[in-house]
Amino acid sequence: MAETNAEPRANPIFLGILFAGILATLVFILMTGDYGEPTLPEELVMVQPSVEPVPAPIAAQAPAAPIAAPVVTEVQPKIPPAPVVSEETGDQYARESIDAVNGGKALAQFVAGDYVVERAVAIIDALRRGEVPYKLLPVGKPSTTFPISDNGLRVTLDTAGFSRYDGFAQWVGGLDTPALISLLNDYERIATQALTRMGVTDFDIRSALLAATTQILSTPQVAVDAELMRREANWVYMDPELEALSSLQKQVLRMGPENADIVQQKARDIRGALLEDDL
Repeated sequence: MAETNAEPRANPIFLGILFAGILATLVFILMTGDYGEPTLPEELVMVQPSVEPVPAPIAAQAPAAPIAAPVVTEVQPKIPPAPVVSEETGDQYARESIDAVNGGKALAQFVAGDYVVERAVAIIDALRRGEVPYKLLPVGKPSTTFPISDNGLRVTLDTAGFSRYDGFAQWVGGLDTPALISLLNDYERIATQALTRMGVTDFDIRSALLAATTQILSTPQVAVDAELMRREANWVYMDPELEALSSLQKQVLRMGPENADIVQQKARDIRGALLEDDL
């Protein structure tokens, strides 16, 4: 009898038991939720938390520059131009302006006549040359002669005679220096022209007036008892240096020390104003 190679069949009872076991396990898992230990991935990927960008700080704005106040330009009042003094208007302008000089009645009478500019220029020119223009001066010289003192040994000036010039010295000292300089500025052109017509071409009126003040200020101080001597009809200084002084300077000495100081101070003021005005 031939052998038959038949595959063994599975035992139906064993299969039934295995299937029932698997089914029971699935039911248990579903009911208990126990799924066993989770399986970790081989590599963990770290997720960085998202960082919101920090806004850049806002730069502080510089304070607005203050608004400058509007510049207010002060409107200066218009100064009327100085009147133009001409040869035709010179005399009348002098009469209208002379009160500012504070020359009193004597000066008012001086400008009352004609040729005011020419006469004033002639006075300045004479003083510049060391002369005393008695006939042209607003204030004339004393009518009496100067007294002398004779003690039998020496002849000198009598100091009592100094008072004869008190009025003249006070008049000169009272003249308003700024007003004089202002008038000189107004008359400078035509006064210089008048000086030229007199034949003086090396001086203008300002330099002529400066030269006149130099004459007065260079008068030396002399003792009041300086000795005199007779020369023909006149008394002259015995000291040749004193006698060599100009007529203007000897006139200043005859006024006496106090009156001479007043006149020289006025000359000093005028000279200073002239030099300052030229700067």
